[in-house]
Amino acid sequence: MAVLSPSQWFDRLQARFFAPTAERWQDEADRPFDPKPRNQQLDLLWSYYKGDAPLPQVAYEFQDIFRDLLRKARCNYAEMCVTAVVDRMDLLAVSTDVDSTANGDDRAAEIMEDTGFAAQLKDLLAYYCAMGEAYAMVVPTADGPTIHAIDPRRCVGIADPNNPTRLRAVLLRSYDVEEDEEIAHLFLPGEKWTLQRDGSEWKRLSDKPEEINGLDELGGIPIVRFLNKLGLGEYESHVDVLDRIIDTTLTRLVMTKFQAFKQRGVSGDEDEEDEYDTEEPTIEDGNQPTKQAKNWDEVFKAGPGAVWKVPAGWQFWEGNQADLGPLLQAKRDDVKEFAAVTHTPLYLITPDDANGSAAGAGLLREALTCKVRDRRARVTPSLKLLWRIVFAMAGDTTRGKKIKLHWGPIEFNSLAEKGSASAQATGVLSRRRILSEVWEMEPQDIEDNEIELAAQAMLDGVQQPPPPQSAGTAPATEASQVTPVGAVA
Repeated sequence: MAVLSPSQWFDRLQARFFAPTAERWQDEADRPFDPKPRNQQLDLLWSYYKGDAPLPQVAYEFQDIFRDLLRKARCNYAEMCVTAVVDRMDLLAVSTDVDSTANGDDRAAEIMEDTGFAAQLKDLLAYYCAMGEAYAMVVPTADGPTIHAIDPRRCVGIADPNNPTRLRAVLLRSYDVEEDEEIAHLFLPGEKWTLQRDGSEWKRLSDKPEEINGLDELGGIPIVRFLNKLGLGEYESHVDVLDRIIDTTLTRLVMTKFQAFKQRGVSGDEDEEDEYDTEEPTIEDGNQPTKQAKNWDEVFKAGPGAVWKVPAGWQFWEGNQADLGPLLQAKRDDVKEFAAVTHTPLYLITPDDANGSAAGAGLLREALTCKVRDRRARVTPSLKLLWRIVFAMAGDTTRGKKIKLHWGPIEFNSLAEKGSASAQATGVLSRRRILSEVWEMEPQDIEDNEIELAAQAMLDGVQQPPPPQSAGTAPATEASQVTPVGAVA
């Protein structure tokens, strides 16, 4: 394998920011669009997630007039598709060899709380599901390592062919608004190079790299990549369906606007004396007056106090409003198709579907459950590597030898369902497992509950009074005072 210099690595990574996201098909058949560069494709996907999707296409001369109407036609179903997965991927705790209790490693819990790991993980998974790729970086500080989620639009990495979970080289770009400068950080095994943009060129800030210590056994780079299935976002393959929904919505809005006032018509002959309403002199004929035709827009002006005077026998007609029901049904069908192809439960998108049967709702959750399990399996190796880097930077490599992730529940059940399942699991599962699997309690909550139950049992034992005696019952007699029948007293 050829050894590349830092400059060569930088050029390769810089080119990947603008490389096409997909190769051309070998069948040479026509496709609607050519593969977009990586930066444009990621921007497009993120715009759908944020609800700022491209406006529907109309003729150029109508763009300014219809801009506000086009904006109202956009529907943000992409966010629901991502949220359905992200909300079911809560990482509750991390266990290690040093602390393998049910509530996880205390040192890991401390890092998660101090660095805001829960929020960073949500941002990381949002990038991961929306754009198909995400990065996480561990930054050493005086108070300990911190974890940061990185937008893939400003970061690109090359995977290690021998271990795809690790990266051979990473380029991270950032822009400082206050200083008005663009900075790039090139990470190589054990090295960190910092460059600054000067016009169209990038210049190193130092001739020597900053050393990265303690990560030699983990690849030497403090950045981990998270790659979704096939490198695609959750809705990347179904953007056309989203565009179809937006286009159908635009058609309905346009028809509604056009039909705000129904078309009216009038038929009949004018009276001869009313055919012309004014007489004005013209220059050609001197002072000879000419007759001007009536301005019917002024005659038939609509208004709350308007009165129309028309000749006898005139007839008026008013156009009927078009039926918008088929357009609404077409949009519902497109939304159902989007929910089906993305494995998103329909009751999350259309509240009317929440009134379906319990069996139907269970079937709708099956596809989402399988999808979430698949995504958990894909991010688990990268998350374990991330926590090994965290422990290595904290100077506690022994904790990173064996790591177990404690995920939260996938399904959200009602209290009635939990109570029924708890009664059925009694005698089969332990109390701790019932609290964890059925009642979906976090490990620390289970520990607190056990302590409270033990304290309550001790308190009940001390305060429990002797059992009361019923009226007419003789007091208990010691065995030595009982005289056998037939014996002489």
